[in-house]
Amino acid sequence: MKLEELDRFLNTYTESERWHLQQGPQVLSPRYQAIARTWFAGREMYLFRFKTLLENRYVCVNKESRFTHIPEHIHTVIEFVYVYAGHCTQMIDGREVTMQQGDICLLDTQVPHSIGYLGAEDIVITIEMQKDYLTRGFLQRLGNNGIINNFLMNALSQNAAHDQYLLFKKREENPIHGIIQHILCESYDPGLCSDKMIDAYMVLLFCEILRQYKNQTFSGDPGTRWKIVDILDYIENHYLTATLQETAQIFGFHPNYLSAYIKKETGRSFKELIILQRMCQACFYLSNTNLPVCEIAQKVGYDNLGFFYKKFEHLYHVTPSHWRELQHNG
Repeated sequence: MKLEELDRFLNTYTESERWHLQQGPQVLSPRYQAIARTWFAGREMYLFRFKTLLENRYVCVNKESRFTHIPEHIHTVIEFVYVYAGHCTQMIDGREVTMQQGDICLLDTQVPHSIGYLGAEDIVITIEMQKDYLTRGFLQRLGNNGIINNFLMNALSQNAAHDQYLLFKKREENPIHGIIQHILCESYDPGLCSDKMIDAYMVLLFCEILRQYKNQTFSGDPGTRWKIVDILDYIENHYLTATLQETAQIFGFHPNYLSAYIKKETGRSFKELIILQRMCQACFYLSNTNLPVCEIAQKVGYDNLGFFYKKFEHLYHVTPSHWRELQHNG
């Protein structure tokens, strides 16, 4: 399917939509009779499992039917809700969330939510994925070359593991829309290697979401004008020389406050972040150069080769040489 055909395809009434136009907005589709209900958070709601759609794949794509609503339910999978056109209103665990065209929402498993009535102009796309696809196997593929990526991916996956949702508002330039268009084209008109293409576009989608998450992640303390990502960026660029005292002075904090703030936001101490960044840089050298391990250790700030080996193996559970071999062998 070509991109110019996609809008026409999405706006064409489906059989379900024609049925809802005849029955009225309050009548649920007969398919709900076969969907299990469960007692959750003190009330009864539907349980969407997606067993059939995800039986032999990690990702499935769906256009939600217009001229109806989706009653309160929970998922056993991770879900993206993307407003392709128009708008939609979700109730997420009792909180009203209004989404406009271009907004995307990441919902964890076990998050009670519903979607209000969708009119003729409201095109809402959902992308379901098995949780392992996000929390383990998939995010690791995005790379771990620095403490910022490490923090952002952990934040995203941890939020998606604690009954949460993340809302990303449309930016003036919206690369997400084009990425989702390609995912839809491959899903609705599959061809050779479509599953691989969708997988590749999902990587791009997550990379763009990580960029937006970086721009939206502010400290929970309204009196703090610095984002944690700014501090991580400084540590990432000055990992060979940065000290807690110097970093605190640059950002206008007392060293004790900065230490506690970093620990709260990242789950790691300042010293641990320095070590992590050094090891990330060592991994880059191991993957992309033929430098001997002893020289790499010196380049990332370790004159004591034994200490470098100890810290590397503690983080990656293999020796630097074995790590290099694994990377070269794919």
